[in-house]
Amino acid sequence: MSMSVHGYAKVTVGLIVANFAVFILQIAVPGFTGLVALTPSKAVSGMYWQFFTYMFAHAGITHIGLNMLALFMFGGIMERVLGVERYLTLYIISGIGSSLFHMILTGISDVPMLGASGAVFGVLAAYAYRFPKNIVWIFPGIPMPASLLLVFFVIFEFFSGVFGFEPGIANFGHLGGIVISLGLMYAWGRKERRSSIGDTVEFIWENW
Repeated sequence: MSMSVHGYAKVTVGLIVANFAVFILQIAVPGFTGLVALTPSKAVSGMYWQFFTYMFAHAGITHIGLNMLALFMFGGIMERVLGVERYLTLYIISGIGSSLFHMILTGISDVPMLGASGAVFGVLAAYAYRFPKNIVWIFPGIPMPASLLLVFFVIFEFFSGVFGFEPGIANFGHLGGIVISLGLMYAWGRKERRSSIGDTVEFIWENW
């Protein structure tokens, strides 16, 4: 983790700072939360920026604290592995996709949605995809392979969304962030494999 913090996690640190900056504005500026949070009925009616800004707004200190802790834990590593461009793409597309996934499954409501959870779940899913056997320690000190942890989250978020185990939590949004992230990781991996095959064929042809 020290490698990620020293020189390899500039984007991750920037995202964390941006989230806390928006959270401070939420506290300091009346009505700011209503402007940046995603209210589906308003977002589809013209306030399109909410699909982006909502992932930087949070409902409280515990909400932002847990999200930023998870982003700090997994973000720096994935930033180094993917590179800045793909890492930012993964984060933003997972966040936006999370909101769309939630809206598709629950409808266009007037209930605000906010938080970086969809984007952060996307980063966690990318980590589990790239390092499935790496051990992740979860509370209260239980070791678990990253792939198994991801499977647990997929099952938990799905059934929580279906049966409403966590009122007020956009579980389908969390699930959407995971699905979008895994799709991106698969697509990028497939592209790299094709590129590698193409390079190999070209090398053989040039030396034939």
